[in-house]
Amino acid sequence: MPATRAWPWRAVFFGLLALIGCGRRDIGATASGRVTIDGQPAPAGLRLDFQPQGSGGSPSTGVTDAAGRYELWFTAAHKGVMPGECRVMLQPGRESGPDGHPRIPEALKALRLPEAYAGDRSPLLRTVKPGHNTIDISLQTP
Repeated sequence: MPATRAWPWRAVFFGLLALIGCGRRDIGATASGRVTIDGQPAPAGLRLDFQPQGSGGSPSTGVTDAAGRYELWFTAAHKGVMPGECRVMLQPGRESGPDGHPRIPEALKALRLPEAYAGDRSPLLRTVKPGHNTIDISLQTP
């Protein structure tokens, strides 16, 4: 096929490829829940990362509201979490201060979570099943 006649087919092929790749991304599960610390709702801005324990899994992230509720997001545009066992890591979220630099919100400055919950060795493991999951997390501080 001459090069001048091949370009329309290439355009159609790459156009279809882009449409397939840009559709809604369904990763199989969604999750939301509530975090309590010493029996009280976690303050707004506590960040949760759910890291799948299988190979090749991408994490999902949520942030608590003032009632300690969160919802997990796979990307900024897609809710969800990969099914399977996940390590849950908790740490204060950051917000932009008046100078534009990130800072810890006031409500989280006094929060004293054990450092073990922040890293990839967090003792918190939760199983995510396909479909919607309600995963509440209750922590006790020392």
